[in-house]
Amino acid sequence: MKRQKTVLSLFTKKYTYEILKSLEKGPKRFKDLKSVCENEKMRTQRIKELEEFKIIKSKPTKVGRRAVCVYDLSDVGKATLKLAEEVKKLHNEI
Repeated sequence: MKRQKTVLSLFTKKYTYEILKSLEKGPKRFKDLKSVCENEKMRTQRIKELEEFKIIKSKPTKVGRRAVCVYDLSDVGKATLKLAEEVKKLHNEI
């Protein structure tokens, strides 16, 4: 039986929360997220998963002559992050 992916299971994975907290401060490029997740493969995986759930959105942008992708929290992502912070706060009180 294949396990169904859920938003809750995504938040149990390493670096998910850290990436979202970083994006809360404003849009970031892939390389800018290295400070919260050094492993490039892991960073790529988390970004794909967050995009699947529409928690983050990507926007192609031109920087000089280069095209880069900039990631930002979606409205769903902002609400999800707020809930995650409440859960974290509740957990810390236990």
